Amino acid sequence: MRRLFWTLVGVGLGAVVGIAIVRSVQRTKERYSPSGIAGRAGEAGEELRARLAEAIQVGRRAMAEKEAELRAELGLDAKS
Repeated sequence: MRRLFWTLVGVGLGAVVGIAIVRSVQRTKERYSPSGIAGRAGEAGEELRARLAEAIQVGRRAMAEKEAELRAELGLDAKS
């Protein structure tokens, strides 16, 4: 009875490990396929574009604030 139990435990564990390995290989295969690489590159490019646009917007806002501050200090008319 013990041999049967441990045999079944071993077979079950082997099946679980085998399924996990197959799934891992499939995910890795998809990740490194041309479409997977292109998808990740597109996402990275979009993220870079969004960050750059945000940085430009923040820079322009800071530039306008500093210009207004300098104009006020120098007594110049506000820019129209």
